[in-house]
Amino acid sequence: MTARQETMSAHRVETRLNEAIIRELDGWPSERTPSPSRSEAVRLLLEERLCSGRREPDAVQHPGFRCPSVDRLAAIYVLERVSGFGPVKFREMHEAGVDPQIAIEKPDRLPFRGRTWDKLRAAIRGLSHADVSAARNRAFEQLERAKDCAAPILLHGDPEYPKRVYESNNPVPVLYVRGDPDIWKGTSSIAARRGLIIVSGFAIGADSIGHEAASNIGGRTICVMPCGLDKVFPPENRSLWEDLLSYSGAVFVSQFAFGQRASSLSLRKRNKLIVAFAQGVLVAQSATDGGAMNAYRFGCDQKKPIATFRADGSGQTTGNAVISENSGTRDITFEVTTNGSEYEAWPNGLSSLI
Repeated sequence: MTARQETMSAHRVETRLNEAIIRELDGWPSERTPSPSRSEAVRLLLEERLCSGRREPDAVQHPGFRCPSVDRLAAIYVLERVSGFGPVKFREMHEAGVDPQIAIEKPDRLPFRGRTWDKLRAAIRGLSHADVSAARNRAFEQLERAKDCAAPILLHGDPEYPKRVYESNNPVPVLYVRGDPDIWKGTSSIAARRGLIIVSGFAIGADSIGHEAASNIGGRTICVMPCGLDKVFPPENRSLWEDLLSYSGAVFVSQFAFGQRASSLSLRKRNKLIVAFAQGVLVAQSATDGGAMNAYRFGCDQKKPIATFRADGSGQTTGNAVISENSGTRDITFEVTTNGSEYEAWPNGLSSLI
């Protein structure tokens, strides 16, 4: 017998429809919503028995927390398929003490009023068993990948989930992490020396400079990625990626599952998550159509202090000019000076807000 045959034999399950199985199938319609047909129940029962032969991934061990169970992660994946069920709705549900699994099985227990929640309850009732099955398979896969990367998966309620993100207008329900989440419990080199954390998007240019500056002086940095944490984006930053993975003061974080590639939409969402992590937003240089302007707009939405350098009249700083013209009382535009005193004062001010 080959090794593959031995493995298949070890995971063989009983698939014949005996009387006990038929009684089990007959009990399902009253327990499941929507009620499955007999043929659908047969398929689901076989899937469950096959899954029972798969060992659930061991929880990834880190100080103070573990990865979620397959069922809990799968329930969140199912709800993410519901149009309109975004990060804020997940937070409302968490604060109401409603488990995602209960929300799927018994949506009428969602203790919220209003037309929006009525539509969400109806949409949840309309989910198919195929949706639930696909989400569970995805959860198994993601937990296996997390284990391979020694990467925690954080949900609302986890003690390591970043408070600043949870309290923002972008409390994404799932965060994938590589590195120590303690880093965000507590920055070019000036900001890092003030005890602040450099939060940036790992892009070529100012992002990379910020991450490197933090590591060079032993500071902390958060690399917010627009893809799964088993992908390097941009690929030109592979050397920096490897350096920071081995640096104890760096942590990579993403709202995107393992295996997902970067896209224009994920880059925009990445910028929003950067701002959610941040105490303040510094736009070093941007044209009006530059991606950094998304971070500026998200900063305005989230009422974060915003800073930029004065425009130099070139097309590359037209965004800086817009930011300067629309600055608020907590915002600042730096003059490029030789001693950097104005810029140094800004991190000092942010430190007082922590």
